[in-house]
Amino acid sequence: MADREWILLNPGPANTTATVRAALVMPDLCHREPEYFEMMRRCRAEITRLAGCGEDWTTVLFTGSGTAAVEAAICSAVPADRALLVVDNGVYGDRMLKIARAHAITAYAVRSDIFTPVSARDVEMALAVHPDVSHVAVVHHETTTGLLNPVAEIARVAHRLGRRMIVDAMSSLFGEPLDVSQEPLDFVTASANKCLQGVPGVSFVLARRAALQALRGRAPRSVYLDLHAHFATQEQDNTPFTPAVQVLHAMQQALAELAQEGVKYRVARYAENARVLREGLACLGLEILVAPDGRSNILTTFRLPPGVAYDALHDALKGRGYVIYAGQGDLRAYAFRVANMGTLTPRDMAGVVRAFADAFAELGVPARA
Repeated sequence: MADREWILLNPGPANTTATVRAALVMPDLCHREPEYFEMMRRCRAEITRLAGCGEDWTTVLFTGSGTAAVEAAICSAVPADRALLVVDNGVYGDRMLKIARAHAITAYAVRSDIFTPVSARDVEMALAVHPDVSHVAVVHHETTTGLLNPVAEIARVAHRLGRRMIVDAMSSLFGEPLDVSQEPLDFVTASANKCLQGVPGVSFVLARRAALQALRGRAPRSVYLDLHAHFATQEQDNTPFTPAVQVLHAMQQALAELAQEGVKYRVARYAENARVLREGLACLGLEILVAPDGRSNILTTFRLPPGVAYDALHDALKGRGYVIYAGQGDLRAYAFRVANMGTLTPRDMAGVVRAFADAFAELGVPARA
């Protein structure tokens, strides 16, 4: 049933409030009118403020999924005669490499396995080998497995060696501690439908104004994803293309609700959600595949119980109102993911644990002594 209420345990789109969903139903509004630009200004300013940035930062909005913002940052930031160093330990690091290659940007990779945060020392060694690198790109929260890469440590290395950074904080901004304004971060990408708790359709790039202004006059690699063009027009109360007006209106409501809850309290709620989930499923015998010191507080990858296929577990839980998430690629054969972002509370996560216990009983998984 399409209108059934589900507890979403995937890493976005996440469960939202009734008031955010209601904000989608608004009077029709032309995107060239003052009322739209007032809403756009408010959203840009509030994202920047809630991220903890000062006046030397701003936010540039895009109509598109999170990948639109990531691609806009990469294809706009790296000069034609320079290269990109990408931290690759999951699907989204690999996607940044694919974006670079699609735009004929020279790209190198620093790799670790998908369960291990990258070492800042490995980044330092790669930068020493590749002096043509202008920017380091890293995914903060790699939702392939739920690991956190050490952005602050990488930033210290990159700053010391004179490189700038692009950070994909798609599923961590407003859900994990992150000093967005630390040097040498220039561009930080995220979207409405993750820890902001809005709905899909709008993504954004938090950026230093100086870094955006430095793009002026550079030949663009993309028409739709030209970061400077969007910045310049939005600064002038304009937009180069038709934006998702209703989705932005819902984002405005989500930002108001984030401000009311408080970023640090949302981060703490997610952390408590993760604790309840992990302790409860550990009691049911499930193994977490990322070591404790590398885990986010937003998503957990568990090993499937012996003899249980993902599809059977998914269906048993969905029948109880809970939607879990498959592992990507080869992971699907032996692991699954559970996110705890969105409007979920520790009480909700206790319900998740009970649903797993019931599903295991249905599937014949032996109870743990």
